[in-house]
Amino acid sequence: MDGTLMNIEIAAICDAATANGTGGRLNILGAFDRAFPQKFPFMIPQCAAAFRIRYLRSEAGTHKLTLAIEDVCGHPIVPVMESNIPFEPVATGLDTAALNLVLNMQRLQIARPDKYIVRLIVDEEEIATLPLYILEDPRTKQASAPSQDGEVRN
Repeated sequence: MDGTLMNIEIAAICDAATANGTGGRLNILGAFDRAFPQKFPFMIPQCAAAFRIRYLRSEAGTHKLTLAIEDVCGHPIVPVMESNIPFEPVATGLDTAALNLVLNMQRLQIARPDKYIVRLIVDEEEIATLPLYILEDPRTKQASAPSQDGEVRN
């Protein structure tokens, strides 16, 4: 895919998303990039990765899309998702088209506090990355930290 001009117009991790058709509407609910669970391991019951990809007439056709969610060392935390996706021909009179892509995830397991990366790869070329910070709640640390007089405040 050398020389591609594909452009990511929207990229989000969210609570839910829906899309209707090529160039149609992409609906995103509750975009987020961090969570502060009370304990680990932690499970996100339902979330989605939503993307809107703008492409040129010359880029229409089937492309291999890969979505990976990794820790900062590059280890996948879920199986890498791969699929061949058709990028529909650009309509007459238009220069570009857009593809809406929603990948729903159920019961996403997070073993430990860390920064995670969501990677979207098209034809072996990374075109989008999103950070996902799943960290210990800083308020919990403050609440359990001893005061200067040695007392633990709740």
